[in-house]
Amino acid sequence: MILSPAKLNLSLIINKILDDGYHSISSHVFFLDLFDRIHIKKSLFNNVEVEGDFKNDLTHNGGDTIISKSLSFCQNHFHTNQKINVKLQKNIPVSAGLGGGSANSASIIRYFLSQIKFKQKKLINEIIKLSATMGSDVPACLYSSPLLMEGKGEKIKLLKFNEKLDVGIVLMNPKIQLSTKKVFKNLVIKKPGGKRPIINVNNFSDIYKISSLGNDLEKTAIKIVPEISNILDVFKKYDTCFSYGMSGSGATCYGIFYSRKEANDFKRAIIKANETKNYWIWSGGLLKKRDLILKV
Repeated sequence: MILSPAKLNLSLIINKILDDGYHSISSHVFFLDLFDRIHIKKSLFNNVEVEGDFKNDLTHNGGDTIISKSLSFCQNHFHTNQKINVKLQKNIPVSAGLGGGSANSASIIRYFLSQIKFKQKKLINEIIKLSATMGSDVPACLYSSPLLMEGKGEKIKLLKFNEKLDVGIVLMNPKIQLSTKKVFKNLVIKKPGGKRPIINVNNFSDIYKISSLGNDLEKTAIKIVPEISNILDVFKKYDTCFSYGMSGSGATCYGIFYSRKEANDFKRAIIKANETKNYWIWSGGLLKKRDLILKV
């Protein structure tokens, strides 16, 4: 079994539109104790099965095709005829700014990377570089560690992160899927602020500074899904939530707390107060089970 952790963009700055139509970004990315689970076994042919809370959302959007494409990608680039049966337990919301599809693709690639004998570094580096063809978030998801993602997502710099921090996270989504393409299509580029990215995360103050950099996609996403603003207002009302924002292209929003306990208490409180309006809500923390993530 392979875990595919959800990613969380604590900041997302759009720098400019590139000549090929893509956007150059700068984003601080963290990973969560929220996982899709992938079970892999050898088979006579490639096959993908989906189960879990978001099975229907994924299959209705054809989202399981990224796994099929990732299998073909690996079989081509690793020069293997090995066929795989993949069973995906889909727990991460679909089209929610949490990188679920990219995480699934990265898990498939990590599986094949783990099969390389003697860990051929040149081949591994080449595969990581090529993984961006599967999606701009895939290289970051391959690492699944706190990092700064720049360019089109292919430029990765791992952050120095204090693992002793017990960072609590609450996620809320209005159960509305939001297309990344639609958000970028309606985006108005503002002039970058020119702030130097933070690469050392020693304390909660550093996390607050990162979150305070903001998400340049937020205003555009709110115009498409106004419920995002309602969720942010819920986080804003509670003193225990010391920072909040929207992840990726939305519509999932996050609140940050000084511990997992505070995050769990917040979740119970807003559910009891009926402030979630039947939204999807999750509480937990930053990824801790790194030993269960295949390393690259």
